[in-house]
Amino acid sequence: MAEQVKMEKVDRISDLHDSILTHVPSFLSTKEAIKTSVLSTRWRYLFDLLPNIDFDLEEDLCRKNIKSYSTDVIENYMCSVDRMLLFCNTTNVSKFGFKCWIKMIGSNRFNRWISAAVDRGVKHLDLSTSLKLGKYFVLNVPKDVLLPNLKILHLHSVKRLLSGCPHLEDMVTRKCDLGNIRNFHISHHLLKTLTIRYTYNSYQCWLWINAPNLTSLEYYDSLVAGYLMENLQSLTKAVIDISACKTLRADATKIFKGICDVPSLVLSDTSLQLLLRCEPLPVFENLIKLDLPCHLRFRCSNAFQKGLETLLSSLPALEKLEFYQEVLCSLPEKVPSCLLHKLKTIKITNFTDEKDCIGKAKYILKNGGVLEKLIIVTASHISIGKKWISKTLCVSSRESKPCFILII
Repeated sequence: MAEQVKMEKVDRISDLHDSILTHVPSFLSTKEAIKTSVLSTRWRYLFDLLPNIDFDLEEDLCRKNIKSYSTDVIENYMCSVDRMLLFCNTTNVSKFGFKCWIKMIGSNRFNRWISAAVDRGVKHLDLSTSLKLGKYFVLNVPKDVLLPNLKILHLHSVKRLLSGCPHLEDMVTRKCDLGNIRNFHISHHLLKTLTIRYTYNSYQCWLWINAPNLTSLEYYDSLVAGYLMENLQSLTKAVIDISACKTLRADATKIFKGICDVPSLVLSDTSLQLLLRCEPLPVFENLIKLDLPCHLRFRCSNAFQKGLETLLSSLPALEKLEFYQEVLCSLPEKVPSCLLHKLKTIKITNFTDEKDCIGKAKYILKNGGVLEKLIIVTASHISIGKKWISKTLCVSSRESKPCFILII
């Protein structure tokens, strides 16, 4: 009779090194990772070593099919965060994120969490909060608190910006109240991307940007009292979408002069009209690509005669141009130098079969000395059709014989 071998139960997973074991719960949510502590004595405190801490109250409620925020649910949520940040031996936190209503947890507790994350060397701070009744939460972080490893900062509906972030690279502000701020000063030597969206009470505030390594600037807002744009020599792309003004007499000269060295620029309709009212008109010496998504709101009226034809004279290096046909109000008597010598690709949107619209395309073909591609996106309501437009333009004289015409 063969000798029976007694097989012992061996927990080989628990014998692995801490660095490997903590990698397993890193694929779980933070709350699920905490639950692994009941697996065995070996797993009891492993969640303390997790580098990423992320709590989402709304996701927890959806998972449990709970439709209301009861006191017990909120208290359980807060205790879970407290346990991870305040009472555990976690020494290093790479990422700390949470999503809940600030009003539920209170500002004091919120500030304790932020301070605890900072003490543990947090590198990525991801805060997603919702506020009721339009009351803005004040992020009351002392001025001497430093976030030396923070690289990405998104602020939504706050009144006070964090300071002491020497490694900040990406900054987004949205719906920030500038009512009590005279100078909105953004000065940082490592900042690379900056997005400003929809500030409140900014009409008496000056916007001052000093960022020598800034490569991308996106500005979606109304005009403020004034602008001071310094050291933007690294800027490679700018999107300027100024909200509709009560009067186009507002002065936006300084914001455009501050970005006049940018190679790529996107302008909304109001932004374009404000730019064209600048005296003198800024010259964009290095601008290679211009996009004017102005739609149908742009109209050349008797009160406003200037259009794209005026701006082209200030774009000597332009190679790629995209615009709605309404933006070109008239045909320049003097052909812009960029059309003669630089422009390679032009895209015209909302193109129609009307005589003046066809004339704009013929003018471009006739004078585009190095034009390689003309893309025409037709409007949905054209009466004759794409074939007629294509036939008309193909037989038109063109300066650049190899130019390819694409009708969409």
